Amino acid sequence: MSDSGRAVLRLLLALGYGGGAVLLLLLLTKSNADALAARVGYTALSVIVFGLVAAAGARLLDQSEPVSLWGWGTLLIAVVTFVLVVVEVWRSGFFYFNETRTIVMIVISILLGGGSLVLSGETDDTNQALRSARGGAIVALVALGVLTVLSASGADIGARWFGIASTVFFVSTLSLPVLRLATEDGDDAF
Repeated sequence: MSDSGRAVLRLLLALGYGGGAVLLLLLLTKSNADALAARVGYTALSVIVFGLVAAAGARLLDQSEPVSLWGWGTLLIAVVTFVLVVVEVWRSGFFYFNETRTIVMIVISILLGGGSLVLSGETDDTNQALRSARGGAIVALVALGVLTVLSASGADIGARWFGIASTVFFVSTLSLPVLRLATEDGDDAF
């Protein structure tokens, strides 16, 4: 890394530590710090959740082209969702946020993170059973995302379709370790 890049990173670290020190002082000295403590807590929770989603997406960046694109998409959506949640939490009308937009972005981010975990589990594309199970899980996640967006936009979807897509996802995902163990000896009989 160049010296200018390191200087920028040092500046970002100094700003982060300074901001953290200011928050600590406010939390310790403010007479009614409940709202501030809630905002800090929601921000910390967002860092954990979207950090995990981004880490799942980052695991895909070194893989082949279609899979790495899913990873880049996951990273992008995780960062955008994190920024959206932080803006909603820290703006003055904290309890009057745009609930639909925020929830849809959180759901899509988590679905992409789940897809990243499914796709990062295997690098062996020769096993048809594993490819089929991963494909079923990804199609189900995409269906859940589309259903979420449609439902948030006012379409009457019904719980049945969410249940069907969820069932396809969890059956496909839970079958992956079993298929991996069953076909470990190179047997592609499944």
